[in-house]
Amino acid sequence: EYPSSRLRTYSEGNDFRINVPENWREVNNGGDATFAPEGAYGNVQGQFVYTHGTQVGFHRAASRNLRTATEQFINELAQGNRNLQGSSAYQRATIANRQGLITSLSNISEITGEQEVVSIATLLLSNGDLFYMVFVAPRNDFNNYLPTFQRIMREVAVNQ
Repeated sequence: EYPSSRLRTYSEGNDFRINVPENWREVNNGGDATFAPEGAYGNVQGQFVYTHGTQVGFHRAASRNLRTATEQFINELAQGNRNLQGSSAYQRATIANRQGLITSLSNISEITGEQEVVSIATLLLSNGDLFYMVFVAPRNDFNNYLPTFQRIMREVAVNQ
């Protein structure tokens, strides 16, 4: 089911507030906040995976440079997923009314075995944390999700 145009607001304590399609739900993956439509997530070999949706969280950055911190974050993600590969350059992005970065990667879904696009948007916070948003959809469906992903990124509020 495609994302609803009507949004629902979730708050993660005092850390951030995010608007996601009302037909998505928050999925407990034991860590960061993940929002996905029903049927688009599960466990593969004990690891939480999703085929459509977004994951939002904070990562302790080892660098005070946004690009370097983003590259380190992506490298850590790639260690747990050998199919994750860079496919585009970094671009400036507005996240929570602040200057951030976004890049797109390609991946093979552990659930479907099909190509997917993984876009990662990041923002470096004054406390040294990297706020990140990971957007995932199958390659052949990504453009149908892109307006929703852009709206989520534009409307998120980060309280740091």
